Amino acid sequence: MRVRGIVPTVALAVAIVLGVAGPSFADVKTQATVFEPFAPDGSPTVRVQERSGYCWTGSLATSRRDAWRCLRGSFILDPCFSSAAVPGTVVCPNIGMINGVELDLTKPLPRKYANHARPSLRLQPWNVELTSGRHCVFATGATIIVEGKRLNYGCNGHGNGVLWGYPDRRSEPWTIPFAPYNTTSLTGNTSIRRAWM
Repeated sequence: MRVRGIVPTVALAVAIVLGVAGPSFADVKTQATVFEPFAPDGSPTVRVQERSGYCWTGSLATSRRDAWRCLRGSFILDPCFSSAAVPGTVVCPNIGMINGVELDLTKPLPRKYANHARPSLRLQPWNVELTSGRHCVFATGATIIVEGKRLNYGCNGHGNGVLWGYPDRRSEPWTIPFAPYNTTSLTGNTSIRRAWM
């Protein structure tokens, strides 16, 4: 097993407790980034384990035209990102945006099933880091809807909190409803420190 790539520095904010008065985040601004899977020299921008697999359609997590839904054995990886400069390979970052998988493709990318959007900050994020330090990634399977908002993002870390709908970008930092997956109402928001499109 080879591990290669570079590890980006991810700054963590002070943890907050939702619903309890805490420090002011008025000076915190959400850092939005268009994820680049490969550096100019062709190396992955996250630390990767090399595996083999294939992609069969465009990503369900993001509408980017270079993003794919792929299989490694029986495991679905979505999103995985390609680059014309590195043919035959895709990079699939994990939820924490530090590690991931580099798939050596056993089949050509299915271009006729690709998405059509250019990578852009205008797209909805497929991965966010909250000001608490937790990462949340877009849920590509069937989920539920509460108060008109889909359970859009599952989160790592302790607790069963998930994110509903899409970020509200009208103020800084961006906010999004945060509640347990079995909630019946959405009453609280959390703040987003970083967002990857």
